[in-house]
Amino acid sequence: MANPQVFKSASLIVTRHPTHSYLTEWAIDQIQDQYPQLQQFRNVIIEGANAELHELPVSGTKYGIDLEAKRLQHQGTNEGCNDIQGWWQDSLTAYRQGRKQQAYFLLGVMLHMIQDMGVPAHANKVYHQGNLTEFDNFEFLALANWKPKFDDINRQDPGYSQPWQYYAFSQDWTHADAPNYNDRDSFSKFWLTASRSERRLLSNRQGRTCYLTMWTLNSAVKSFS
Repeated sequence: MANPQVFKSASLIVTRHPTHSYLTEWAIDQIQDQYPQLQQFRNVIIEGANAELHELPVSGTKYGIDLEAKRLQHQGTNEGCNDIQGWWQDSLTAYRQGRKQQAYFLLGVMLHMIQDMGVPAHANKVYHQGNLTEFDNFEFLALANWKPKFDDINRQDPGYSQPWQYYAFSQDWTHADAPNYNDRDSFSKFWLTASRSERRLLSNRQGRTCYLTMWTLNSAVKSFS
């Protein structure tokens, strides 16, 4: 999953603006007055949020981080990773050691994983890839339709002091919204042909994942302070 899509991108389509960027930008904008440092590290956080470090090998380094080594260390999976706490511990350690750019990049990577849990295929562990034969229809639809709905946020911030805990919260919330999403081909691929319930699910998931990202970011920056 090398390119940004809804929450990660299909290689067959060129996106106008990555959804991980939309989600992260919205969250930063909501709390940057409270935490001015977010504006300073805005681009670094967004860069991390667009890093795809799942089950497929990657190459290169960012801010002194060997991406493939970290992907393996934190056990990237098709849906997310098996060591979300480890991503956060790396970020917190980097911050405490004065490596702030690295810390905020790693925070962005953690946000990416938590945002991915806002997608039904990720939350329900429906295997998919960003290619012509294995793409997920929900992600395909969202790829070209950024339409977040903010008037139906049906959960409150649990106020976790450990931001990595929002990973399971995100997965549970998404599973509750789409408990029967078990087939990546069952959802409409285009807005014009999508049913009302499909459109509502897409918009609710985008809006709710915006809030989830904001809550996670707020918890993380509090821990940095």
